[in-house]
Amino acid sequence: MLAVVLGAGACGNEFARGARRAPSLEAIRGREGSFATARYLHGYGSPRPTGNAPEADPQRPWAESRLTDCVTTLGENLLQIVAACVSVLFWGGLLVWSLRRDPRALRNGFLLIVFAYNLVGFGAVLASSSPALELEVGVISLAVTGAVALGFLALPLLLVIDGVLMIRRESRSLGNSLALMVGLALMLLPVALAALLRHENPVTGSVAVGLLTAQACAGICFLAFAAHTALYAWIARRSPARAVIVLGSGLVRGAVPPLLAARLERAVTAAEERRETDGRPVFVPSGGQGRDEPRPEGEVMGEWLRQRGIDDADILVEDRARTTRENLLYSVQLLERHGVPAPYLVVTNNYHAPRAAMLARALGIDAQVVGAPTAWYFWPSAYLREFIAAMLERRVLVFLSGGAVAGMVALVWWSLSAT
Repeated sequence: MLAVVLGAGACGNEFARGARRAPSLEAIRGREGSFATARYLHGYGSPRPTGNAPEADPQRPWAESRLTDCVTTLGENLLQIVAACVSVLFWGGLLVWSLRRDPRALRNGFLLIVFAYNLVGFGAVLASSSPALELEVGVISLAVTGAVALGFLALPLLLVIDGVLMIRRESRSLGNSLALMVGLALMLLPVALAALLRHENPVTGSVAVGLLTAQACAGICFLAFAAHTALYAWIARRSPARAVIVLGSGLVRGAVPPLLAARLERAVTAAEERRETDGRPVFVPSGGQGRDEPRPEGEVMGEWLRQRGIDDADILVEDRARTTRENLLYSVQLLERHGVPAPYLVVTNNYHAPRAAMLARALGIDAQVVGAPTAWYFWPSAYLREFIAAMLERRVLVFLSGGAVAGMVALVWWSLSAT
């Protein structure tokens, strides 16, 4: 019903505007004759008749013809509008249900993409039912298409530049080189496809289709992961907490480095934001002692918090954990021993927050995760590393993607072999 009302309203508005600006039929006849009048009635913003649609009657007033055209178009598209509206309501309701059940689930990213797709489709159907919106929709579609195309063209180059900068500023490692490798792969993929498609045989054709399918699956999964990251970050920052767990990230010469200091700063800010509603939360700096560290991370982080004015009674140091999983488990055990009930808030860096939240969900811990800011050049490679790790932990997605690639390769091989 909302879609019908919106469509009728758009037609009514256009009818009112057209009635005010339309010249009289007598003036048109005086200048161009009756044939020009009929042509004007069709060309003055209203769609040309298609199929068996009746020709416009030159004897009818312009405003009446315009309103009739709008109502006719709306009636013809009514079934499409209702179907699109039902689809939007269904996927929107499913997304809301999933978020209420657990905002940390990766499925929310996929549902958000499907909901956005149906919402855009609903807007397109609604706009096509009203000639008044055709120009606006065309301009918006052109702008969005241009922005997306420009982004796809610029992305590989930006990743390569960031990867080179990452290697220069940080250590040379596989994790720090991910942005560079992905950027180079995106640049070389069109070249490889062009070389493969030059040879028309089942082998090269199957390999080309397999590469395209693998890229499509990886792109969809990454888009869902990014959508989940943005949506979850918006939800988690408002979550209540009785304790704040800060995940360690390593010391530099026994001191807190900028990356870890950003997490501690975010933890202090989060505690202040929740002081009025949740009381004074407990801080749990979590981190054990690495091989190249003179002291456990948790102890050094605790000292940093005390220097920032946090009472010693509000700090529970966890100094055994060596992984994120141990950070969460040992911190929760420590809080339970001291009688601090859930919910909890976990603080890490923004690129690590979505996977840490998924891990907390898998461990059955009632905790949400927020992220601290990260240096812009460090974020792409770190986020790609988290994405790959998150996908490898979800065997169903890996199995479905592999099945899609294998199925497309087999189909193309059979099709080319048959010919």
